[in-house]
Amino acid sequence: MRFFCYAFLLLITFNVEAQFLRKKKKKTIKYENIVISDSATQHLVNAIQFETVSKKDSLTFYNAEFKKFKAFLKATYPLVFETCIEIPFNSHSILLKWEGLNPNLKPNLFMAHQDVVPAKHQKHKWNYPPFEGVIKDGQIYGRGTLDDKSSLIGLLEAAEYALKNNFEPLRTTYFVFGDDEETYGNGAKEIADWFMKNKIEFEFILDEGPGVGLDIIPEVAKPIAFIGIAEKGYATVELTINQESGHSSMPSKHTAIGLLSQAIANIENKPFRAHYHGLAKKMFDEIAPEMDFSKKIIFKNSWLFSGMIKKELAKKYSTNALIRTTAATTMFYSGESENVLPHKASATINFRLIPGDSIQDIIPYLNKVIKNPKVKVSFKGEAVNASPIAKKKSVGYRALEKSCNEIFPKAIVAPVLVIGSTDSRHFNLTCNNILRFIPMHFNNADLEHIHGFDEHVGIENYHNMIRFYIRLFQNLNDF
Repeated sequence: MRFFCYAFLLLITFNVEAQFLRKKKKKTIKYENIVISDSATQHLVNAIQFETVSKKDSLTFYNAEFKKFKAFLKATYPLVFETCIEIPFNSHSILLKWEGLNPNLKPNLFMAHQDVVPAKHQKHKWNYPPFEGVIKDGQIYGRGTLDDKSSLIGLLEAAEYALKNNFEPLRTTYFVFGDDEETYGNGAKEIADWFMKNKIEFEFILDEGPGVGLDIIPEVAKPIAFIGIAEKGYATVELTINQESGHSSMPSKHTAIGLLSQAIANIENKPFRAHYHGLAKKMFDEIAPEMDFSKKIIFKNSWLFSGMIKKELAKKYSTNALIRTTAATTMFYSGESENVLPHKASATINFRLIPGDSIQDIIPYLNKVIKNPKVKVSFKGEAVNASPIAKKKSVGYRALEKSCNEIFPKAIVAPVLVIGSTDSRHFNLTCNNILRFIPMHFNNADLEHIHGFDEHVGIENYHNMIRFYIRLFQNLNDF
């Protein structure tokens, strides 16, 4: 039997298509090197100094900060705010319209957010104050350098540069800069509703997302430009159980805490089914040619080795999230006193849904795995399915790919499923080709600083972001 297995694998080896085994050769695209001035660096430093924190309390203070930040943007990018039409809204979110040469074409939309997460609670862990924008050893330190003021300032730097050089976009271009992406996203939602009310549909939307990974997949030596072509869905569920209370000296066999803990353990032990198709397969189809020979065989013949692939991907949290809908227990409440049996326990479960799974699948799944009618299940807050999947042949993807080949010539360009949520989720009904990408080099160590302490970005890394956006504006005119 073993002989036949080896013979079968050998047959597969010799039948693998030659073009798959060969590494893809990219044409080196030459472009005029764009010199970024020191003022662009200072502008990001200044932007960091505004504490535009997305937070429920201290509204008066942060309200003033957003107003000051907008005044700074207007003073720093006069051509952008003179050329573009600003459409006002109730929130501090900003919508700008840059008229294109051909009004008959669908417009493009670029997104970023002004707000940042708080840093005061971890201030003592920062080597440099989070809202000062300190420059040290070629790095800019401060809250928002990675998420997401570097994108916002980079886009405005690129637009100002383009206008100074008399560039005109073929398609009308909109900019949306949300003010509460880190909490509710209501500012972006208000703007999305306005677009839908006015029946404005987009050819291409770009929001924040992954970037150019340097050591994200150890088996691939080259950098990988991960372009998010879809975003996981989002839903939160509350589990509750009610029991008779009593004295802790005479406990029942299972307390409310025990029963709910068992329900959570069942959820963790029986996750949603893993799938190796769609976006996960699209990504590995692009990067597998850069792997060693044996892995090329496995990924090319996923119809045979899908079980092995899923097993390996499930071992890491990051890749496991690419192949299945995940459920994470994020809050648990119960008990009032150490000697009183709790009469109630509740837990919050956050779901991130892959394309193909639906919000309607969640309740049946929970009832099936919990197997306890005493545990009540209900949705809590916002729930949205996974976004539409953008096409690789779309205008936006091709322009992004061309820009990546210019600015990051050594990188492989690969589509990916974005596992987090962005403001772009509110725009799903306005565009079939929403992409998520930040033109920035990053590695595993950088990921720890997003929402963490000592958040920073390299100056040259940031300058390349500006170059990328400039070329993207220009490349979009070619499609």
